[in-house]
Amino acid sequence: MSQPSDPVQKKGIINKCPSCGAQIGAFVSSCESCGHEFTEIEANRTITALVSRFDEIEREVEEKGLGNKGRQQAILEKKARVIRDFPIPNSREDLQQLIYFIQPKVMDTIKPDPNIEDWRAKFTEVLNRAKNAYKNDSSALAEFERIERSMSTTLSANLQIKAKRNPLFVALLAGIVVLASIGFVNSQMEKSNLQQCEEKYMQGAQAERSRLDKIFSSVDQDYKNKKYSEALATANQIRWDYAESECKIEENQKAISSWNEKRTQMTALIQKSVDTDASDKQAEADRLAAEKQAEADRLAAETQKESQKAEAVVRLVAEKEKAQAAKAATEVRKATTETQW
Repeated sequence: MSQPSDPVQKKGIINKCPSCGAQIGAFVSSCESCGHEFTEIEANRTITALVSRFDEIEREVEEKGLGNKGRQQAILEKKARVIRDFPIPNSREDLQQLIYFIQPKVMDTIKPDPNIEDWRAKFTEVLNRAKNAYKNDSSALAEFERIERSMSTTLSANLQIKAKRNPLFVALLAGIVVLASIGFVNSQMEKSNLQQCEEKYMQGAQAERSRLDKIFSSVDQDYKNKKYSEALATANQIRWDYAESECKIEENQKAISSWNEKRTQMTALIQKSVDTDASDKQAEADRLAAEKQAEADRLAAETQKESQKAEAVVRLVAEKEKAQAAKAATEVRKATTETQW
């Protein structure tokens, strides 16, 4: 009869404690039940392949006999390609070991890994894959958050690291701080001067607007009262005269253009009314003249008619008198003739 195989292995993928058999969670280095430390976990195949490939790269570059600078650059570039391209495993245990393998390489230390930026990009991919794999494991997700927080160094810590790497950095930083302070002071002074200038402009511009509003109101009143000559004379005074500003030049130019346009529009309106009024007066004068001429023509016609009637009466009287004279002459001749007989 064969003996049953041991379901718990002390090496490889760990699901139970090899000492007490208790279930163990992800990302733990010792059993929570008995305290047993897991020291014999084998590295996964991805890490083993990476280390082996890095060793091959260094041997290949060494064989080319490059100088120190060229050799380091070649190794850096080759390792960068390997880091970017190596496949990420899917098993949760492999992801766990890979995170702990990469984490030290992405820390910003005094002597950081030459491929730190490539490792950081890969670390983000691995961590995202692990979050998805452990999406139902709250303790593992909490561990991921802790790891991410540990990767975020403070500004002061970064400055300390950079200062240790390069002492000249401290002097450069101090100079930057001094220049920044000077720039800040100058900026504040300029801001204060600008604010004073803007306040002065606002006060002066308000007074100028009030002055022009009064002039405009006076012109409008004369226009409504049909005092066109007075309105035109006053309208020519609608001009923006405030120009004491070094901070509101564009706004001041807009005010000048705006009031010039108002003056032009008002002057055109008044002139149109003047022309219309003159045209109406001329039309009235023409009408009166036409009526006067018509009356004169009527009177002339009546006079001519009366004259013609008088002439006709005179002709009739003359003809009647002529007829009477002829009759009388005839009677005289007749009477003479009778007397002779």
